[in-house]
Amino acid sequence: MGILDITGWHPSKEFVLEHLKPPKRLRLKLESFPRGLDGARIDVWLGDQLQQGIADLVELGLAKRMQTLQLSNAPALNALEASNRFQDAYDAAAQAAARRARSEGRRELYQLFHLAVVKQILLVLDARIRAWGEGEEGAMGVGAPETGGLARAERLRQFRRCQSRLRYLAAHDVLSIVHSLDRVARKRRKSLLAVSWPVAEELLFNPLLQLDDLGCEESFLELYPLVLLDPQRFREMERAVLVPLREWLPPQCLQQPPQLDVQSLKSLPVRQDQGELNGYAQVEAYLRRVMIPEEYQQRIACWLDRPRNLVRLLGGERKGGGTGPWRHARWPAFQKALLEEVERALDREGLLEPLYASLCLRKIYPELGRRGTPSLLLDYLLAKRSRQEVITALERLEEIPNLPAYHAALSQARKELRQASPATRRHWLLESLEGFARLRRDLKLAWEGYSAMDGFRLLERREDVQLSRENGLLQDFTPGAVSPRRLQGHVILKADLRGSTELIAELGRAGINPATYFTHNLFGPLNGLLRNFGAEKVFLEGDAAILIIEEGGGDSVMPVARACALAQELIALVAERNRENRHQGLPELELGVGIAWEQGAPTFLFDEGRRITISPAIHRADRLSSSDLPRAFLERLRGSGFSATGVEEVLFRESANPVSEQVQLRRYNVNGIELDRPAFEHLRQELVMKRVEESGGQIGHRHHVGRFMDDSGKTRWLVVREAPLLMWDGRELAVMEGEGARHFYEVVASPELARKIRNRLAGKN
Repeated sequence: MGILDITGWHPSKEFVLEHLKPPKRLRLKLESFPRGLDGARIDVWLGDQLQQGIADLVELGLAKRMQTLQLSNAPALNALEASNRFQDAYDAAAQAAARRARSEGRRELYQLFHLAVVKQILLVLDARIRAWGEGEEGAMGVGAPETGGLARAERLRQFRRCQSRLRYLAAHDVLSIVHSLDRVARKRRKSLLAVSWPVAEELLFNPLLQLDDLGCEESFLELYPLVLLDPQRFREMERAVLVPLREWLPPQCLQQPPQLDVQSLKSLPVRQDQGELNGYAQVEAYLRRVMIPEEYQQRIACWLDRPRNLVRLLGGERKGGGTGPWRHARWPAFQKALLEEVERALDREGLLEPLYASLCLRKIYPELGRRGTPSLLLDYLLAKRSRQEVITALERLEEIPNLPAYHAALSQARKELRQASPATRRHWLLESLEGFARLRRDLKLAWEGYSAMDGFRLLERREDVQLSRENGLLQDFTPGAVSPRRLQGHVILKADLRGSTELIAELGRAGINPATYFTHNLFGPLNGLLRNFGAEKVFLEGDAAILIIEEGGGDSVMPVARACALAQELIALVAERNRENRHQGLPELELGVGIAWEQGAPTFLFDEGRRITISPAIHRADRLSSSDLPRAFLERLRGSGFSATGVEEVLFRESANPVSEQVQLRRYNVNGIELDRPAFEHLRQELVMKRVEESGGQIGHRHHVGRFMDDSGKTRWLVVREAPLLMWDGRELAVMEGEGARHFYEVVASPELARKIRNRLAGKN
């Protein structure tokens, strides 16, 4: 290598990298949040106060910049009041988010909050600018009295020409206020979260998030070398800079991305926030042309992501004190040789003079009144356009009051560019290299920020907020908001009441008000039972009730056990009513109860404010509570020596041919309680249950006995009968046996029978 020939000394890779540390940034971990109502993105709500504070701050920032750009002189909000309102709302929400993140041990909560604030600012800003650009009456003063003799159409034309610049300046102003507040609060965040910036500072306040249009030359010129606006020139500079430094770089930084045609660049993946933030597609299109996806998508850390590292390595910053390569006697010569190699590579790529011209133009552009297209002026400084070409183009703009003075300033800059001293050119080179590294870092961080913000949506409609909250999906950052309870599962209990039609008819004939009867004897006691067992109504009508008991994370509520005890109470309640009905000569009621368990939370919908619960367990519990086995067949069943209780299940085969698969399941559930298999398995996790084999010799029959203590301190026993399905082929009954034989599960509702089985378990006769 040429460097070795010049210096005769070469530092080791490890020795150099020890002093070129990559920045330490926490990884964004938003994947831990549940998907929201759309099934794809996280639902976020910042609350009314913070949203209004953001809206006021954005309007203030826009109004001030509209005046700066001479687009409007509409009166602005009271700056102090708007700033104070935002600061109060933001400070309260930020503290609440930090405390919640600490209490739950999830720093990603604060990451989501921080990103949501930035996204809300950008969305509100874009909405305001869009309203102005579309000429909406009253939007940012469009409908105000005309001033300065400008017609409304002319003002709109000027606005649309400056729209991208306005967006960047206003976004920069508003986010600078947020940045200053965050810097003040960073020690408080560290005390709560053990880190000052849960989201990297340079990601949150990335200029490319503020500059949603990469084609805005004036804003790009302020931030980076203008020549790098072209991705092809960026690739050429990357090749010139990184190849001489390849020894100290990860291999991903040196791999060249595939050449992409225009059609390939247009075929970007469909985004969830399509249309929300325009900069996302532009940043990704740029990155796809200059960098392999693995580097920015996998967040590969590199010392080059700290731009000052590149300047230090090439001699632009002297390291004071300590040890390391910067203290080695031959290190300055090595740096000088390395910088010269980079300089020669840039010159071979034809980039050296364009980089210098970009810096000169950045310096004089404000002195030129920010008039004229930057790319046109850059071409003039590089002698790519003649004086007459530039003057003709500038005359068409009709916005430069003193064209001779303007061109004189340009000519002087062109002269200074040609006559710059070696020291000045070295300074320009190092500044250009830092600008390149900063753009490289900002592109990667902007993609990461856009990608993260693409993964959540900020809800606006009250109906969506309510629906998401009820489903336990909403990430609510309103101060004082309670974290959504994560449900492990839920139990659905369906109580099917039969005989109510006949009872209502008899009540009418007896002069008894049916509404009063059912309210006093059934619905009133039912409400008391719901409170005792922590159940809620899902659906209630005259002859059916669907109830739910939820199991939250970390709770030991024993939802299935509670549902079984509640079902026993319902059976006892109906039995008591039937005793009174017999005494009064009224028809009796029958009750069938089905209990089904479902892992996870149910889904909630709203119909005109009424909550509707959706769960697969509802359909299963409905089937379990039904009864369609003829009573005559039940008598045949008992006459065949089978012990029929409140629940039986029989498979009816259409023919005696054992090959036939045409079967139909018929169920008998009269004053019985049936569990589905998932509910039974979960019950065995909730309680210690002991098995009691059936003493009557019936194959496959057994009982499971357990107990638990309810909220009142009362010990409740549960006895579950496990029995195989029966098969009827039209001639005889048979018990399904062998591997794969199906069973059903009945909670014994009869206190006498349950006591008898418990005694058998205890060894009592």
